[in-house]
Amino acid sequence: MPLWGKAAAGTQTQKPKWLSTDENSAYKKQDCIGMPGGWAMRAGTAASGNGNTSAQQEVLAAMKGNFGTTLAAPSITSARFITSSHINGGSKTITVEVTWDERVTVAGSPQIVLANGNQSTDGDGNATLTYTATGSTANRKRFTNAGLTLSTNDVYTLGGGSQADIALNSGTISDTTDGGTTTAALRVLTALTAQTITVTAS
Repeated sequence: MPLWGKAAAGTQTQKPKWLSTDENSAYKKQDCIGMPGGWAMRAGTAASGNGNTSAQQEVLAAMKGNFGTTLAAPSITSARFITSSHINGGSKTITVEVTWDERVTVAGSPQIVLANGNQSTDGDGNATLTYTATGSTANRKRFTNAGLTLSTNDVYTLGGGSQADIALNSGTISDTTDGGTTTAALRVLTALTAQTITVTAS
């Protein structure tokens, strides 16, 4: 049980061990969130049996005492590109999804900057993605840019040692359980394993 407490950012190992990290699984760690009663499956997921996001969360691993008082700030446990295929050209879209280990509330327009390796030498530069409510859920938030110019062979990187923190851009990302902006969520992406996409010609 002690291993199921909150752990460092960038890891999902503290969550119940029988859960999968496969996005196609009904019971996946990405939908497991810290709640005052312990680790729970987020309402509205396939595991909950219905799409009611306001339903009571299903507690998978109850924690002794008030687990909620030891949750501390929500930390990022994973991130991913929503699509793996990106074709060159103008007005192209890149969307990423960031997963916290608790529910978070976003206000304003926080941003993520993806590094561009500029392998094409066309000088398109880095990609700045802005928070969008479309596709976002309680603990999984999406950032997108639909007006990018992408050049063949350029490689964009999400996470890893060179990744900048999520920039608040005058907005806030806060712990939903605490309410308001009392507890700021962690915004560090460097602890995650770096992921890349390569722009293709077709």
